[in-house]
Amino acid sequence: MKYLVTFGRLTLHDRRLFVHAFVTLAVCQTRLRNQNLETLRAWATRKGPGSAPVNRLAWSVEAAAKWMKSATCLCKALALQRLLARNGHDSELRIGADKSDGKFTAHAWLVHRGRMLIGGAEADNYTLLTAWNTTRDAE
Repeated sequence: MKYLVTFGRLTLHDRRLFVHAFVTLAVCQTRLRNQNLETLRAWATRKGPGSAPVNRLAWSVEAAAKWMKSATCLCKALALQRLLARNGHDSELRIGADKSDGKFTAHAWLVHRGRMLIGGAEADNYTLLTAWNTTRDAE
């Protein structure tokens, strides 16, 4: 109920961003299960004509992920990369790994102009394995 009250207080523009982020997260979860990495990367980095601001797009993914408890760090980073690219913003999705205490873990985070937008708090513990850059991949 608390979430519905909060949603009702949003501006029309923020409601649209939230719904778009929620749908993008859902699509991302499906694509992660059913597509190969190259197809997934092409989808996430494809540029578009939108113009939503970076901070509102990042907010929308974080807010939608609170409603979608199953959204992983990779799913959130991919969804935000997709939304940023569709709105003409460059970003870099980074995936890292760690094997502290003999246990392998992985993490994904998203960077825009040197600023971590999603997953940044945990990123320091991980060694970078790969990165998907919308600037390079879109060309």
